[in-house]
Amino acid sequence: RSSAASDVYKRQSQQLAKMPILEFEVFGEPAPQGSKTIYRGRLVESSAKKLNPWRKAIAAVVEETLPQDHMPILGPVRVEIDFYVQDLQASKGVSGSGLLSLPIVDKLCRAVNDGLNQGPDGKANNGRLWGDDSQIVELEAHKFYADDRAPGANIRIIEL
Repeated sequence: RSSAASDVYKRQSQQLAKMPILEFEVFGEPAPQGSKTIYRGRLVESSAKKLNPWRKAIAAVVEETLPQDHMPILGPVRVEIDFYVQDLQASKGVSGSGLLSLPIVDKLCRAVNDGLNQGPDGKANNGRLWGDDSQIVELEAHKFYADDRAPGANIRIIEL
């Protein structure tokens, strides 16, 4: 094998051997982050009504799940997220678009990453999980319909 291929194989093997240091489930409608609109001359999140409660729910579950003696992660991490969203198109009697419809997965991930990074007070960079969400070096996300369960997300954090 080439050196690069060997390095990739070695890293994948190491990654598979690592277990999530934190795995939890958040219930509620996943809200995207990243679309902006202008309101009274200010640039604001267009989904702020849903986004803020979603991020606070994530931060609250992290706070409940972390052991009291948890030390913030200082190195790189992998985040895996399974989103469960309502099929809004089906509820409107529209067919054909399926999971290709809104919300967009990368915008859902932004909201989760910020929720993981904030403390229970809602302030950014005030959480106990890690120093900063810039430590996320690998991200895997999937979007499913919440047909047989409540909307929300399963989130796994793996220290690399």
